[in-house]
Amino acid sequence: MKRIIGKIIISFILIIWIAPFFWLIATSLTKEKDIMTDNLVIFPSQPTFQNYEKAFRKTSIGIWLLNSAIIATAATIFTILLDTTMAFTLSRIKFRGRNALFIFVIAGMMIPFEVLIVQLYLMFNAIGLVNNIAAMIIPRMAMPIGVFILAQFFKGIPVALEEAAYIDGASRFIVYKSIIIPLSKSAIAAVAIIAFIGAWNDFLWPLVIASETAKYTVTIGIANFQGTHGTEYSLIMAGAVLASIPEIFIFLFFRKNIVKGIAMTGIKG
Repeated sequence: MKRIIGKIIISFILIIWIAPFFWLIATSLTKEKDIMTDNLVIFPSQPTFQNYEKAFRKTSIGIWLLNSAIIATAATIFTILLDTTMAFTLSRIKFRGRNALFIFVIAGMMIPFEVLIVQLYLMFNAIGLVNNIAAMIIPRMAMPIGVFILAQFFKGIPVALEEAAYIDGASRFIVYKSIIIPLSKSAIAAVAIIAFIGAWNDFLWPLVIASETAKYTVTIGIANFQGTHGTEYSLIMAGAVLASIPEIFIFLFFRKNIVKGIAMTGIKG
C-alpha cells in the first residue's frame, strides 16, 4: 500500500513538473491569434513551426544561441581545469594553511554573485572588456561548489595508488593526469554539467556587461522579445524551447553521471 501511495505521489509531482514544459511546447506551436482567446487550448489543432521560422528570420536568435554556446562551453572547460587542479592541491597535497585555504574557497559559495556585479563591471570597464564575450566567461572560470565536490571525491581515492605511482617515479602531474582524473570521471561530469547549465542560464551578468544586440546571450535576447515585438507569446515560447534544448539534451544524456558523481562524493567525503 505504501508503495502504491508513493508511486501516486511521485506521478503527481512528475505531472506538475512536466505540465509547464508541455504547455511551453504547445504554445510555441500555436498561432498568435489562437493564443489570445478566451478558450483554453491544451494542444493546437493545427500545429505550426511558423514561430520558430519567425524567430530565426526576424531576430538574431541564431547569434544569441551561438554566443551562449561559446560562453557556456568555455566556462565549463576552464571550470574543469581550474577546479580539478585546485581540488587536487587541497585534497592530496599537504602544506601549511591548506585547511584555511579550503575554508576560504568554500566561503565563496556563501557570497551572492549580485554583490560583486558593480565591482566586476568597474574592473572590466577599466581594462576595456565591457561588451565583450570574454567578460562573460571570466567570472565563471571556476566554481567553489565544484572545488568542494571534487575535493571530497578525491579524498576517497586510495592513497596507496598515489604512493605506488611515486615509487615508480611518477610526478604529481602524472598522478593527477593518469590516476586522479580517470578515477573521477563521474564527479567531473557532474561539475561540468553544473557549470554548463549555470553559464547557459546566466541572465543578470550578461545583461549588465553586454550593450550590443550582437553580443547578447539567448536569455537576454528572449527577454527583449517583449520590448521589440510587443508581447508575442508564441514567439517568446518558441525562443524558450530553443534555449531549453541544449540543457535538456545534456541532462538526459548525463543524468546518471550527476547522480553518481554527487552521491559518491557524499559517501566518500
